[in-house]
Amino acid sequence: MEDILLIAADRQFRRLVYAQLLEEGYSVLALPALETALAYLLRGGEPPRLTVLDLAGQEVTGSQLNDLSQLTGRAPLILCGGALDRATPGQADPPSTRTLLRPFTVGDLLQEVRRVLS
Repeated sequence: MEDILLIAADRQFRRLVYAQLLEEGYSVLALPALETALAYLLRGGEPPRLTVLDLAGQEVTGSQLNDLSQLTGRAPLILCGGALDRATPGQADPPSTRTLLRPFTVGDLLQEVRRVLS
């Protein structure tokens, strides 16, 4: 079982966060799109202890967030995005969702991950 499922369209962001999470000792599965993550989980992939979803460059609906929540066994979710990402109409956050709004540092994200997984 992976500790963290990291979903980010931006390759540089994904690589940087992935490397830092590994450095912290977490096991991480990094995927480029929410659709890919949902397909992985539907095919029987192990649910993570935590999901980190970067909203930049992705169209995410409330329905997809609910599907993600169910497929991860309602694991905590950290949403990363900007003010416009947060304001997507019809988007309802599942329970145990935390949001980091840009600008934030990778250190801020790691601190949030530690807080959630402690």
